[in-house]
Amino acid sequence: MADHFDNIQKLPDPIPGCPNFRRIPGYKVYCCGQPTVSGFEACLAKVCGETYPKDGKIVWLNLRQEPSVYINGEPICARPANKIGEYAELGDVTRDSVKADELEFLDVCKARVEENGGKLKVVDISKV
Repeated sequence: MADHFDNIQKLPDPIPGCPNFRRIPGYKVYCCGQPTVSGFEACLAKVCGETYPKDGKIVWLNLRQEPSVYINGEPICARPANKIGEYAELGDVTRDSVKADELEFLDVCKARVEENGGKLKVVDISKV
């Protein structure tokens, strides 16, 4: 399922490809929706300013529970059919289980591309 959708941006001062980017007031802690590849670059440029690439460490946490891969720079996630268009609470997941699921999801995507003449069909949905 495509991770971005119409009207995903709810906050002022959007960063292209990095939905709802924001800073927690008083801290050097930032949050956003799942960014595109160019969105990663754009938000890091904003956070680091003129010093990008920054000398110090940047820790990026992805709190996603479902596996995701990037296709042509866009995030695509494997969302359970009963959770299309809404938050998917999947229960007791770990970093290792999500990593294993992502590798399996990537293999599934590659197989479907091969089966479909180099194309991959993804669902892009907006829940009303």
